[in-house]
Amino acid sequence: MPKKIYKLCVSYDEAGAELRQHLADRIKLLGMDGAPVWQASFRDMQADDLPPGDGVVQIYPVFMQSGWTVTEALPEQLSAMYAERGVSPEFEFKPVWGAGEDVMPFLTVRDALGKELGPGTSLLVVAHGVVGKDLPPEPFAFLQKLRTFLWPQETDMALAYFGASPSVEEVFPRLKGNRVVVLPFLIGEGKHMREDMPSPELAEKWGKELEILPPLGAFYLQKAREYWGRERSGISAKTRD
Repeated sequence: MPKKIYKLCVSYDEAGAELRQHLADRIKLLGMDGAPVWQASFRDMQADDLPPGDGVVQIYPVFMQSGWTVTEALPEQLSAMYAERGVSPEFEFKPVWGAGEDVMPFLTVRDALGKELGPGTSLLVVAHGVVGKDLPPEPFAFLQKLRTFLWPQETDMALAYFGASPSVEEVFPRLKGNRVVVLPFLIGEGKHMREDMPSPELAEKWGKELEILPPLGAFYLQKAREYWGRERSGISAKTRD
């Protein structure tokens, strides 16, 4: 008999709830089987948030990077909570959302960024770093995909990290454009958005204009809503005609 398969979307906290819901809706849509998708927040996970434990639990981490929380803390927490139920399901962890396995979000972001960038503009992606450990692979992979698939190819792009090298202060002077567009490699608003973004003073010091975009998760949702809003308007117009 085939194993039962359950799907669980997990964000770090409720700041990622909107993107988590969006991902759950896409999983349901692509699955076409009408199966429920459970949702939970790592910081305040409750037993009732979890699917049954009599099969395989596929976990979709709504995180930008595969750091300690995703690779160690989350598996331990899930194992402990299921152990309290007296069951031990098989876990199947999917790549973090920031890995870009779902091509649609990447294409949406790529096309939106293409409209933000132009001659004399540099793109600076700023991500979490981990002091004393290997830097997470997802931000670098994201930037490499942009270099490959974003036009024009000569667009100046760079990557910097919060709390690790290369830092924003190290990278900023090397940017070629007089205008710098900053894309935070984050799910949503939080401490880094409030306190760690490049400052107007830093931009002024190097003679550059500065624009800070919403965090990547929120930026994608914003552009996806705009796209589907246009699509629905077009369908409505055709229906009236």
